[in-house]
Amino acid sequence: QIPVNDKNEMLESPIDPGDPRGELLRQAALIIWDEAPMANKAVLVCVEALRRIMGNSLPFGGKVLILLGDFRQTCPVVRQGSRAEVV
Repeated sequence: QIPVNDKNEMLESPIDPGDPRGELLRQAALIIWDEAPMANKAVLVCVEALRRIMGNSLPFGGKVLILLGDFRQTCPVVRQGSRAEVV
């Protein structure tokens, strides 16, 4: 679990590179994220900050990121849409 400070509007992860959790992330070869479709886009952007922990500019710090979830559980956004249009 990657903690995210959602009280901060910028959604900044409290994990520092020198933190034991930062070391754990550095050693990880793969990150599996379940229920990804339910996550706010800002949280995914925050995880992109793995570049800072990894000390490089590769997307997600060069980690393999597998996003899992059931997209059927999330309704599409239809502005001013009726229930029939959304479902």
